[in-house]
Amino acid sequence: MKTPIYVCCTLFAAATLQAGGSCTTLVRAYPTYLSGCSGNMLIWKDGTRMPYDDGRSKSFQELLNHPDLQDMFRYPYPRGAKGYNVRLPKNFDPGRIRYEPFFRKMYGDSASQVRQHLTTIDWFGKRIRVTRINGVDRHLLAVERDLKRDPRLRKYLIPIGGTFMWRTIAGTHRLSVHSFGAAIDINTKYSAYWRWGGLSKPPKNKIPLAIVEAFERHGFIWGGKWYHYDTMHFEYRPEILLASGSRIPVSRQKPLGTYKRDKRSAASAKSYPKAPKDRSYIIQSGDTLYSLSRRFGVSRQKIMQANGIEDPSKIRVGQKLVIPR
Repeated sequence: MKTPIYVCCTLFAAATLQAGGSCTTLVRAYPTYLSGCSGNMLIWKDGTRMPYDDGRSKSFQELLNHPDLQDMFRYPYPRGAKGYNVRLPKNFDPGRIRYEPFFRKMYGDSASQVRQHLTTIDWFGKRIRVTRINGVDRHLLAVERDLKRDPRLRKYLIPIGGTFMWRTIAGTHRLSVHSFGAAIDINTKYSAYWRWGGLSKPPKNKIPLAIVEAFERHGFIWGGKWYHYDTMHFEYRPEILLASGSRIPVSRQKPLGTYKRDKRSAASAKSYPKAPKDRSYIIQSGDTLYSLSRRFGVSRQKIMQANGIEDPSKIRVGQKLVIPR
């Protein structure tokens, strides 16, 4: 199978940059936990009310670090071939803006709360842990069923770069969607990531369109459709796909566990977690310094410096590493 590369340098027309999401889009995407909208408020089924629009004008960095619910729809997600292997406008990152209190309330406000809802599923013969909330586990199994029809795709999908890991995004204080068990990184060998490849030119994408389309059919968006590209990364974001006009299956299930009504306002929500302390890790089969840097949210260079590694290709299974902050 030929692997694709970015060959098109055409920018999206300005008309395509109009977001189509709304408060009711969130309710459609997450019917198990959300009951409706009232004025400027998103209403949860436990009675919690979250402001939808804070009324502020924001720079791109402010959108990332201090978004509201409306900001998550700032950039429309181009589904399928439309957004595949094209040169994206600067900072065009559909789905990369996330209102963290929303996801903390839905999936868990701490690592221990998220773990209560994790389950283990089979992913191409490997056991991985993902959340059961919103049926993420079932949607991911549906992706696997679709992709198993073409054995040539298997090499792009395993070994995986990671699923659940309570951590911040590298270089930020924002929680990764991996923290909620609702994201998966596929094989890092065929992946491109902006922090390593830079933004001066389009990445050399190797992920086939068939993989991207399978994930999108079941509610996952792809980091390869971001200006700040991350082609190994898929996360469950049905609201982003619904806002783009896509018809996707969403879960209607009994809420898993219970959560207390959030009496705090968005402004008084808990601060973001501190970066973890240094830790030890034993290298497993399939690990690379690149995959470990993604899993733990720390640069490959820092791992090499902390362990005196000069040649990243010479790490071995069973070797003990120090993973720095």
